[in-house]
Amino acid sequence: MLRNGGTLAAEGPNVYSELVIVYLFLGGAASGAFLVMAVWSLGFHHREERVRDRRLRLAFRVMKRVVYTVSFVLLIISLGCLFADLKVPEKALLLLLRPQPTALTFGFFVLSLEALVGFALVVANGLRPRFMTGRAKAALEWVCVATSLAVMTYTAVYLFNQKAVALWSSPWLIGLFLCSSTSSGISVVLLCNWFVQGKTLLLRAARPLQRAHLAVLAAEAVTLIAFTAAVLANPDTASALALLREPGLLQTAVVGAVGMGLVVPLALETYALTQKSWRAIPVSDVICLIGGFCLRWCLIMGGAH
Repeated sequence: MLRNGGTLAAEGPNVYSELVIVYLFLGGAASGAFLVMAVWSLGFHHREERVRDRRLRLAFRVMKRVVYTVSFVLLIISLGCLFADLKVPEKALLLLLRPQPTALTFGFFVLSLEALVGFALVVANGLRPRFMTGRAKAALEWVCVATSLAVMTYTAVYLFNQKAVALWSSPWLIGLFLCSSTSSGISVVLLCNWFVQGKTLLLRAARPLQRAHLAVLAAEAVTLIAFTAAVLANPDTASALALLREPGLLQTAVVGAVGMGLVVPLALETYALTQKSWRAIPVSDVICLIGGFCLRWCLIMGGAH
């Protein structure tokens, strides 16, 4: 998607709108949060009979309502950025009326399905209609898991298929997007967890999620190193690397994508887990989200040459 309303695959110089980066970031964070909350909810309800603390069950329901609502709002804003960048939103209807077997069409359908499932989960956990029983909500959450994974990976697959941009030609890009979106999603959930009622109980229940965040951050670091090695080994990426070495993008990559997206969250999450008292550090998740945005900014702007 270009500033002039074209597509990512358009010929000529790649000049990408900032709206595309916001769309990629918010879409990834929203899908990651949907995925994390759905998996956590399915696991929680699997053992709900053993959870005898009524306050914990109530606090978890409140948190689910908040997380699903926040995730849905982020996804809608993301879609709004996408349509605003298209300049001619009617073009999106062609994907529905004349679908083609392409990554773009696949992405349009999974984004639409994710939005529908997200809205259904907001209604199910907010209004709690009688026809949306525990089994119905569980079925929605399983669909949410599938659509979230699809949304988190399709944008990277789409960029990877843009052969004209050498920077995106490594398959490690797909793993990098998946890990980054999952990390951002965990940060969204942990932030919501921090601000809802029943804080102490939920922070204790979120301990495994903090450990999972460390594992995801480590996986993201590995994929980033592998992606960087592949880019450096590719002679066709010379112009992209020259652009990334410019002071502005270099600082964003080092301080933002690496420092704020990986190093600081890894350090703070590790510190939180070493404490005897149950605790979380909200600033760590805020910094992690900023780092996720910086990563996408560098990847997209690095391809704009």
